[in-house]
This record gives sequence, structure tokens and C-alpha cells, in this order.
Amino acid sequence: MSGGVDSSVAAALLVARGHEVVGVTMKLLPRAETGFGCCGSPADVEDAKRVCDRLGISHYTADMSELFESKVIRPFVEAWLSARTPNPCVECNRSIKFGRLLGLAEAWGCDTVATGHYARVEDGRLLKAADRDKDQTYFLYSLTARELPRVDFPIGALSKFEVREKARALGLRVADKAESQETCFVPARDVRGFVASRPESAGAAALRPGEIRDTSGRVRGRHSGLASYTVGQRKGLRLSSSEPLYVVRLEAGENALVVGAQDEIFSAGFVADAVTWTGVAPEATRRAEVRVRHRHPPAPAELIPRADGAVSVFFDSPQRAPAPGQAAVFYDGDEVLGGGTIINGGAS
Repeated sequence: MSGGVDSSVAAALLVARGHEVVGVTMKLLPRAETGFGCCGSPADVEDAKRVCDRLGISHYTADMSELFESKVIRPFVEAWLSARTPNPCVECNRSIKFGRLLGLAEAWGCDTVATGHYARVEDGRLLKAADRDKDQTYFLYSLTARELPRVDFPIGALSKFEVREKARALGLRVADKAESQETCFVPARDVRGFVASRPESAGAAALRPGEIRDTSGRVRGRHSGLASYTVGQRKGLRLSSSEPLYVVRLEAGENALVVGAQDEIFSAGFVADAVTWTGVAPEATRRAEVRVRHRHPPAPAELIPRADGAVSVFFDSPQRAPAPGQAAVFYDGDEVLGGGTIINGGAS
């Protein structure tokens, strides 16, 4: 329980169904910080405790700060230093919420881990939420046939409006609480400042200025360090041009940022590695819809499994700015098939 309205209503719905419910709030940061919308800040813990008291259930705080540091924060920093754009929410779900918490649930004799995610599980299948604007299945694709029978998303059939209305009806003080941000551990969403502040970033090449070139090789300016940019980015380039310029790719070996016109950031496909499947992995080429960002409408594509476990993705029509390091999630209509991490901008 994060102390927010979604997990609070999820717990309330489970109590109403007659389940024995235990509330757990994860402490993810090592110091007693006020937090930036991050699970485990003192205010969030207090909110979660109040909700549990209101519902008549037990509440515990689980210190997972060391695990969060090793599995989420450190890989996040390393990715930016390697000129990739990471997605920490995916790894938090994989390693923390549905990794360590499932183990904790088993140790406590609990059958299920339930969260306030907007998603659904039916007959062992991971499905999009009823509220398409709030759907969070993009961040949950790493759930497999091992975990899916043991997870529950009680609010997956509700809209955000309905969740808040239920919270008000229950008299929960968190009914109108603001939503947390995605990269909850980064103050003021200053990714570069956060990365630069880390000890492993000392002297890192990705923080050094370098050339900005266009796709023909012409030098157009200077960048402030590759860790400040991602594929498809337009803002912050500080370039004079008669047409808008966008980041096409990051060339870490030459510490160069390559820019081009908008049509140059579209890609016909890419390769995804570290692929997992919610069910049986396909052995042959299959059709799917592929999402390359949380807000990206899934696009029709062909998936070709590779011998090394990676997947080549070929879109029916080029898609905007798939960025190395981001998640690619495969769908069949409402059902999540699986996903992986984009490792390049062109399938082969």
C-alpha cells in the first residue's frame, strides 16, 4: 500500500469480498525523506496506516531500500551513463513488487499479492485495464505464468473517477490525493542532476560535452552530455535551424548526438532482448501489436523469435522514436503477450 487512493481502494475492495487482508508499505529510500511521490515516505506511510485502521486490517512497513538501490536505482544510473533510456517502473515491478513481495507473501502464508495497478488478470492472462487512459500493463509485462496466478488487481475494472468516488464513500482521506510521478526517486524530475550526483558517475563520458551532428555528419552545435538526451527529444537542443530538429540517435563511442528532421526518428523496427512471456514463448513468427512507450498506441507488427531469446520486431508502418533501453511490450488485443528491452533502433 503506497498511501495513495488506488492501493487504498484496492485493499477496501478485498476486505469487502471477505478476504483476510494485510497492508504492506514498502520503504524504498534509505533516509526518512519527505519523498517525491515515492512509496515509503513518512507521509505515505502515515496515510497507509490511517487507511488500514479505517478498514480494520493490519499494516506493516517493509524496508526494501537496499534492494531498490541495487535493482532499480543503480541500473537506472548505469543505463543513462551508457546512453540508454531506462524504465525504472518496469524493474521495480519485476524485482520489488512482484519479486520480493511475492516471497514475503509466501513466508507469511498469504495466497496473493494485490496492488492498485490499473490492469486485469483473468484465467491466468494479463489484460489491459478497463480505463484505457490509466492502463498500466506496459509496466507489468514481466509477469509470467509463475506469478500471474498469485497476483490481483482489484481496481482493474474501474475508472479513476470510480476509484475516487469509492474512496469518498468509504471516508478515506486519500480520496483526492495527488498521483505520484513515475520516476519517484528523482527530485524535481531532474534526471541529469540525479545521475551526476551519484558516485558512480564521477568522470563519466556521458556527462561530458560533445558534438551535435546531423545525419549527414555536419556539426550543428554542442551537447551538454549524452545523459541529458533520449531518442525523439526536441527540447533542450539549443540549435538554430529552419526546421525542427530531433534526436535521432546517441553515439556513445564518439560522444556524439545525432539529430535530424522528424521523419528521421521513425523506425521500421528494432531488436528487443531480455524478453519474457506471460504464457508460452512462441517458436515461430507471429503477429502482435507493439507498444514502445507508456502512451504509445500499440502498433501492428511482426515478431520474429531469435535463437538467442531476443525478438526482432518489424512494424507494418514506421513508428516514432523507439529508444534503446525502453520497454517494448507485445499485445494481442487486450492481452499482454510479453515484452523486452529495446537494444537498437533497427530490426535485423
